[in-house]
Amino acid sequence: MTKGTRLTIPDIRPDGLQLDEPRARQRRYWRVQRAAWWCFGGIMALAVLGLTGSGGILSRQTVPFADTRAEVPRVSRWEGSDEVAITFDNPAPSHEVRISQPFFDRFQIERIQPEPDANRLAEGAQVMTFPTGGPAPHQVRIALRAMHFGWTRFEMTVNGETRPITLIVLP
Repeated sequence: MTKGTRLTIPDIRPDGLQLDEPRARQRRYWRVQRAAWWCFGGIMALAVLGLTGSGGILSRQTVPFADTRAEVPRVSRWEGSDEVAITFDNPAPSHEVRISQPFFDRFQIERIQPEPDANRLAEGAQVMTFPTGGPAPHQVRIALRAMHFGWTRFEMTVNGETRPITLIVLP
């Protein structure tokens, strides 16, 4: 350095480096960095398990009814395709499914297979009636697409039994 500057030259350390660094600050930074990596690893593990939608063992939930079970996504993706599968184990001439309005506020129905014999509006819900043929089990598949993201809580009624269902739509 030239004479008259205000910069001081750090002493030469025993390891031969000429550095003057605050080690305590660097150690705090490394701790924060390690914590962030653990958080990122946790998020990746949740994604592999299915908690970010579209696959994995935790991506779907089974809602049990007396003689029916509905497989509904636990996590769905905004503007992504998903499916609800309802399996009726009891032999009956027809099955009735009632889905409350909050479901239709969040999702768009793309296809129902097989198509319902009757579809009517009830107070705060839609009711679909499916005729059956042949021995049980019978299955209905509803292909849907999430149109908005956020928490969704709705009710599904199958043959008179009502269950609350909660799912999240991620952006």
